Amino acid sequence: MKYLLIIATIVFGSWANAQTDDVVYEYQKGKKYIVHFVQNGNTLWRIQETYKVKAEDIIAVNPGVEKGIVEGQKLLIPAGVAEAKYPDGTIIKEHTVAKGETLFSLAKKEGATVDEITKLNPGSEAGLKLGQVLRIPMKSVTEQVKPITETQPVKLVETTVDFSDTVIAHTVLDHETLYSISKRFMVPVEELQKFNKLKNTNIKPGQVLNIPLKKEKVKQIEIRAVTPVEIEPVKQVDEELLFKKKDEYNIALMLPFYLDGGEAGFKDVATEFYMGVELAIDSLEKMGFKAKLYIYDAKNDSAVIMSLLKKPEMKQMDLIFGPLIPQGADLVATWCKTNGIRMVCPSASNSTILQNNPYVYAAVPTDITLQRILARYTVENHAKDQIVLVNTGVAKDKELYDAYRERFIELSKAKGNIKLIEIKTDDLAAYIRKNGNTVFVVPTRDKGAAMKFMGALQKSGSKAGSGSISVFGTKDWANFEDIRGVTKNKFNLHWASANDLNYNLPETKKLLRQFRRKFKCDMSKYSAHGFDVMYHFTTTLLMEKPNAKGVINNFDLQQVGEGNGFENNQAYILKHVDFELQRVGSLHE
Repeated sequence: MKYLLIIATIVFGSWANAQTDDVVYEYQKGKKYIVHFVQNGNTLWRIQETYKVKAEDIIAVNPGVEKGIVEGQKLLIPAGVAEAKYPDGTIIKEHTVAKGETLFSLAKKEGATVDEITKLNPGSEAGLKLGQVLRIPMKSVTEQVKPITETQPVKLVETTVDFSDTVIAHTVLDHETLYSISKRFMVPVEELQKFNKLKNTNIKPGQVLNIPLKKEKVKQIEIRAVTPVEIEPVKQVDEELLFKKKDEYNIALMLPFYLDGGEAGFKDVATEFYMGVELAIDSLEKMGFKAKLYIYDAKNDSAVIMSLLKKPEMKQMDLIFGPLIPQGADLVATWCKTNGIRMVCPSASNSTILQNNPYVYAAVPTDITLQRILARYTVENHAKDQIVLVNTGVAKDKELYDAYRERFIELSKAKGNIKLIEIKTDDLAAYIRKNGNTVFVVPTRDKGAAMKFMGALQKSGSKAGSGSISVFGTKDWANFEDIRGVTKNKFNLHWASANDLNYNLPETKKLLRQFRRKFKCDMSKYSAHGFDVMYHFTTTLLMEKPNAKGVINNFDLQQVGEGNGFENNQAYILKHVDFELQRVGSLHE
């Protein structure tokens, strides 16, 4: 299995009552429809009043609703003539941009691609503005419905609707607002205020509100039969994205070994990484796996990488591992997409490498994903603490700040909308909770900004009294040696990390013994990562053995939207305890 050894870097890698008015449109047979999903309390009368569309017209488009509507039911509300550029079946959401949202975060959230969004919204590629309305293509689910034939006539009916008044009593639940109740029952806030003689919009849990509704009585008159319905075929799986079973595979490993000299640091890391790969190869061979392993000295040079991709054997590869720098990885990713070959990025990479390229697998979560995971940890473990998000003012860290903020607000809704305080470093002293717990989230990769914050915290930390202060940074803080160990312990420094080398764990001890027997030396973090990456992706992608666990990594590969690549969505939360890093959580994005 081992071929010529030309041995290449690893960079391991308040919700403020937002009232979104997103509207989803569907286009059918030259007509435009609003997509409405029935909520508890909706009636046909309320729906017609809300959308200013006659009940008869709604029934004509949604046969069967004359018998009643149920929660979760999808209704199409007539909205006029369709725009010529949208074919039948197209579903478009009109979304109002909120603070902190980006094209990438919206694409990931909505399951679209950045290109699809910018195509519908020319000029958006230059940046989004708060309050801007975007058109986002939605992915519809094709349902297999039995076709209607001529022997199954369907009758079209002319409908008349009679309404009578009714009132229901609703007891206000915890965290409900007058606005949320108005949305639920589709009754305007002003009407609820007037009907209940409220002077303002303030309501309390347990308060009883009278909700004016309408009962409807529907009469039908049969007219004629409807022509047979044509059902679109279900989209088939793209066979090109399936790994074909083979007796022997071809695998390429591109690492910066610098055999001709230079870049000593990269040499050492590449060599240690390869030692872990060799250990993984030994384990794979014992499992009966057969492959030809081609090892290339990729260096950190775009010209060298392009020359390697021109080698005749490259188009025969089943899987390519590396290279380890983002620029080189981008080149290989583009080549792999063109040639239909899968690649694994074993180190931290740019999030753009996954866009519109389903052939790429990112073994290490991006910095943005790590911040979103840290937000999940905060919501799940510190909901009762005071959460303070710090804006250090470093421009290059804005994407991290936005990623944390967006995910925190999204997840906190299930916890009753946890308050998120946003401040600048200079204001931190005013937000330390006395005799309580305060969590400062400082999403920066900049050493100077981190040092400035910790220095200011040292001066004001005593204000916590008997309470505690925790600081949530980024994985880059592991290399900020100027922050003393005693300070890290005092302020409970946390961060999200893609991997964690813990020599006390049984699986780590086992791998360490194997490593020592083979190489007569101790195993580094880079060697353990090399083992995990080669073993996991080979067994799961080529050997069809799911859930292959890593030693220092926890893998959970998820596709970043249809047509995009796959990213590891799992990370560890590490905390400084007694001058050591301790694993306190393992979460997904």
